Amino acid sequence: MKKICALMLAVVMAVGMVGCGNSDKSTAKGTAKTTSSESKTAKDTLVILGAENWQASLSPLKHTSTMMLHAEAIALEHLLVMDEKTQEPQPNLATEWSYDDTKTVLTVKLREGVKFHDGSDFTAEDAAASCEAYSNADNVSGSWWADELKCNVIDDYTFTITPASGKPLGSLVNMLCSTPMMSADDLKDPENTIDKKYNGTGPYKMVSFENDTATYELFDDYWGTLPKIKTIQYKYVADATTRLSALQSGEADVIERVDSDAASVLESDKNIKVDKFLTTECKHLIPKFKMKPMNEKLVRKAIAYAIDYDGIVKDIFSGYAEKADSFISSTIWGYEKVDGVGEYDPEKAAECLKEAGYENGDGLPELNIYTSVGFYPKTKEYYEYIAACLQAVGINCTVVPLDTSAWGDVLYEETPCYMIDCGWQPSGIEPELKLNSWYAAGRISHYEPTKELQDIMDRFATETDSEKRKEILQKEYLPALAEEMPDIPIIKSMTIFGVRSNVNGLEYTSGADYIFTNVTKD
Repeated sequence: MKKICALMLAVVMAVGMVGCGNSDKSTAKGTAKTTSSESKTAKDTLVILGAENWQASLSPLKHTSTMMLHAEAIALEHLLVMDEKTQEPQPNLATEWSYDDTKTVLTVKLREGVKFHDGSDFTAEDAAASCEAYSNADNVSGSWWADELKCNVIDDYTFTITPASGKPLGSLVNMLCSTPMMSADDLKDPENTIDKKYNGTGPYKMVSFENDTATYELFDDYWGTLPKIKTIQYKYVADATTRLSALQSGEADVIERVDSDAASVLESDKNIKVDKFLTTECKHLIPKFKMKPMNEKLVRKAIAYAIDYDGIVKDIFSGYAEKADSFISSTIWGYEKVDGVGEYDPEKAAECLKEAGYENGDGLPELNIYTSVGFYPKTKEYYEYIAACLQAVGINCTVVPLDTSAWGDVLYEETPCYMIDCGWQPSGIEPELKLNSWYAAGRISHYEPTKELQDIMDRFATETDSEKRKEILQKEYLPALAEEMPDIPIIKSMTIFGVRSNVNGLEYTSGADYIFTNVTKD
């Protein structure tokens, strides 16, 4: 079976190489064509091209979109920031925080003198309203949270946070590193405020949003140190080749989601730097549990064992990714490798199918996988390879490529397909940002946790001791997920940015948010 799968990989790669070759040639021609009249961005402006489409509303409460998380982080700040080296929260808009003796009520003291972009003061009323709204289960953002929050304002710069259940919430402090602060007045009137424009406390103020472009300018009343770049333009450009050409011509300073073929081309260009690093993102194959037989654990395990993960990393991504070996990225707090995840074993796949009553795939319907194109690099290529691997053990499967917008429209639906491709790039390193968002009842795959798994999830959610919490995660939670296989982790994403060589000092968080503090342009 391994030989059959390897042969199919060779065919898939040969087809993919033809497409990549044509793309590279057209890019090279485009570069030569624009060299003589190269269009450069202004020295005080940074132009960034994103790969994921904007949502209908800009509100942080209404999405889990990666590009929009990056966009809002330019203007909106958090109470705390995560020191990713020590994995410890640090002060930001909040200067102090402490629990009561029950480890349930958190008292937070705010920085004084902070202004919103509309000129109003940032106070405890705003922080309390933001925490309650962002954790509210009625909002999309509530999917990040294992519990809702209830807040009590003590004075202008002090408030308390209590989980709605009355139980401790182990993730709370870490989650405050990813909770955007909004104006309480804006939250009362979202259609005329946060749906249309960011009003935050950050160093950049959004001044316009039109033609798929958000424009930001320095906010002179910012409480901290202002960056040197005056203007940021963040644009959505669907086509990867167009993004690449814009970077090469100088029309863009930074582009996101560079694929591995393009990265090798850019690395030989003296005018461009390639920034690549593992992020909080893993790519997953998600079974839709309302579509039989995806509700059968043995079928899901058969699919997981049938996939040659090392082949995907080596032959399709050319090493610009790592095999997933857990349900969270290795950049996430508490990460641990899990037995059975990322294990390629066609014989075990065949055994699982036989035990499930589908020996050699007999009795299974033809399965399909929906995947996006234009956003996540190489999705069409590696899902064609995955389909070939499944075919090798008797699972008939077809790949249905969709543009990013169409794929996003069906991602959360119960029954659009048997399986769907998805990545998850939380804005922070708290594991609940992935785990609760995916495995609580009725989430992205419509999986319903078993009683045993739910018990583990509940104990993990309410444990406030860091070491005990990590032990539950590593020894119980992640292994229980491997037993259930509610989704199939494929790769740990290596996010690749293309950056013009005259841009200096650009940094990123592990969630791939931008840090503009020290950016200059020569």
